[in-house]
Amino acid sequence: MIGFRVDVYTDEYLPDGVTDADALLTVCAEDDGTPGEPDVEHVEVIVIDCSGSMSTPATKIYAARRAACAAVDGLRPGTLFAVIRGTGTAQVVYPPGGGLARAATDTRDQARRTINRMSAAGGTAIGSWLLTARDLFAGHPDAVRHAILLTDGRNEHESAADFTDALAACRGHFQCDSRGVGRGWVAAELTAVSDTLLGTARDISDPADLVADFQAMTKAAMARALPAVSLRVWIPHGARISTFKQVHPTLEDLLERGTAVGGQETEFPTGAWGAGCRDYHLSVSGLLPHRITRPSRLARIAVVTDGRRLAGGDVQAMWTADEQLHTQVSREVRHSRGVIDLAEAIRLGMAARGRGDLAAAGAHLGRALDLARASHDQATAEILEQVVEADPAGDAPAGDAPWARPDVDPHLFEVLEVRYRFTRALEPRRAR
Repeated sequence: MIGFRVDVYTDEYLPDGVTDADALLTVCAEDDGTPGEPDVEHVEVIVIDCSGSMSTPATKIYAARRAACAAVDGLRPGTLFAVIRGTGTAQVVYPPGGGLARAATDTRDQARRTINRMSAAGGTAIGSWLLTARDLFAGHPDAVRHAILLTDGRNEHESAADFTDALAACRGHFQCDSRGVGRGWVAAELTAVSDTLLGTARDISDPADLVADFQAMTKAAMARALPAVSLRVWIPHGARISTFKQVHPTLEDLLERGTAVGGQETEFPTGAWGAGCRDYHLSVSGLLPHRITRPSRLARIAVVTDGRRLAGGDVQAMWTADEQLHTQVSREVRHSRGVIDLAEAIRLGMAARGRGDLAAAGAHLGRALDLARASHDQATAEILEQVVEADPAGDAPAGDAPWARPDVDPHLFEVLEVRYRFTRALEPRRAR
């Protein structure tokens, strides 16, 4: 049976008069091995881009077929599944005639044969692929519903409005992990899918790496035991939630997902869960300082599913004029704030570069590089080192702000936009 716990890290003391507070919330799900609710049903839909560009080079479509077969092999017995061939339209190629098949030895064999016959020709219309997947999931609202979407190109055979409308129509119906293979895909499209559908986005530069990635996604999906888990946040009257982001294992902004549920509570969906931990950064503004001798409750967090409270925790602090107390800053909160600041610096830098302001881009991306190095985020730092330089002309005084390199391969920025969302955990932490 899956059990939850919530660990809260915050500054225990706040300066007099301060009306804002931050907390890092670690939510962990653990299988305690005891009998619980019956096994939940799983539904998996595999969406493979079969547009013409997938044949250039041919290694992409070959690798995509192998990866799709590996995903089928990784399904738990009894899982309902389907395979969609995505071009300018969406075609359910397995099972024949549409619908869903139940994973067994014979259906896996049939699916692999079908997958290995898929050819690459046509366009790219990701929204239509997702809508077809939504229709397949429709009859199974209580299942763990997960899709894998692979593409190698820009979504150029449907309008931006159609794509946006499709995402909105799919929101809440299933989760989707999106992958871009090779070059030509657009980070904003991959992340729009993952953000809206509570999944992850990742770049796969070498098609040979697709099999391992599809195996990992399928294994994670099959391990999920609760189809829909939400975090319910209570704050005091007059206060507001100014930031609520998942900061590990991936960076996701949850604020716009929130729904008021009465009183001073807001509920944020987080999708299906199996065993594992996720970190969330919460900022509350508009608090009313109290000079009392016991901690004040600044927020309350509850893990809920189907209206049931599974675990919870309180954010508490005291206001004080004692500088020795209120300058003791939580290293956990400082780390999660650094993750958010790094992401914002990258976002501002890429926006500045997009409008041709290389000086501003260099300032923001140079700060991002400093933050990445300080947090030991080596993967992000290595990319940033390729897009900024300290002195492009060779004659700037020492200490001048870095500049964005003007001759960087544009694809590197697509990679950066996807990769910085995968974050590093802070360990060890204080015992709670």
